[in-house]
Amino acid sequence: MAGSAGGFTLIELLVALAIFAVMAMLAFGSLGQAVTQSGALDASQQRWLALQRAVRLIENDFAQLRPRPVRNILGQDYDPALDASETELAFTRGGWLNPALLPRAELQRLRYRLVDGQLLREYWPVLDHIPATQTEGEMLVAGVQRFRVEFLPARGLGADAWMDVWPPSPEAAPDMLPVGVRLTLAVEGTEEITRLIEVGT
Repeated sequence: MAGSAGGFTLIELLVALAIFAVMAMLAFGSLGQAVTQSGALDASQQRWLALQRAVRLIENDFAQLRPRPVRNILGQDYDPALDASETELAFTRGGWLNPALLPRAELQRLRYRLVDGQLLREYWPVLDHIPATQTEGEMLVAGVQRFRVEFLPARGLGADAWMDVWPPSPEAAPDMLPVGVRLTLAVEGTEEITRLIEVGT
């Protein structure tokens, strides 16, 4: 009896197609999972980089804190050189770069505040501003879960001396500054960061 012609039977082709389909599904599933994981890693890395940049900016700003009060918006009194509450803080810093040689001081009035989980860094173009003066700035990092700034009034004090507000009392001089600042910042998906900053004079 003559042998059958070479080739695949219909059943063999169907089995091969089924195996190929299963392998393709597994491959596409792995690829989709890899893409998802890569996207999650990229987002986490971006949050971490934004957190690190925010911490560096805050450290640099407080390291150049200056005892320069500013006139309040009515022009009749002075706001403290450092004015911090539980919701926002404003202060005067030095070292404002001026590469364009604009007619302005090297001092700068800054404000940090947390709005809907976004940490904002803003500044006024002049120190003694009026109500119509608009701030400029940027959003440093989103997804903030904790933003706390504490102040040490004097050296040699214990751990319980740190304060959440500044000035330490209504009678304090408007140019009074702390000797140290403790920053705590936590962003969703990253570890909490704490920094101790020695205040410049």
